[in-house]
Amino acid sequence: MLVTFEQTQMNTSLESFLDSIANRNLTFYASDLLQQKGCATMQELGQAVRRATEVCTSMHLPLRDNFKAVFRSRNGEVMQDWRLSPMAYLLTVINADAKNELVAKTQVEIVRRLLDQ
Repeated sequence: MLVTFEQTQMNTSLESFLDSIANRNLTFYASDLLQQKGCATMQELGQAVRRATEVCTSMHLPLRDNFKAVFRSRNGEVMQDWRLSPMAYLLTVINADAKNELVAKTQVEIVRRLLDQ
């Protein structure tokens, strides 16, 4: 297949446009869970994000629209974080350690709301 520079540049522009649309919905940071005491460590947070991405993959939901790995400065150190859509944020919360009070309350609240429908 022959690809010209012009086609490649157009694809790159389209990709950039699609990324900017997806980024508009990424309104949360996964590290917010650390501040809210929903996860105790970055390792625990990373596992919760991984499980949330597995849920999206299983349901054929586009990861680009829900998760984006980013790097941020925290206490003078550069750390990995994730920008999340509202759905990805809730999936991350409910996939964190269920022994955590915030996580357990969120899981119960979601079940209650579903049962009340």
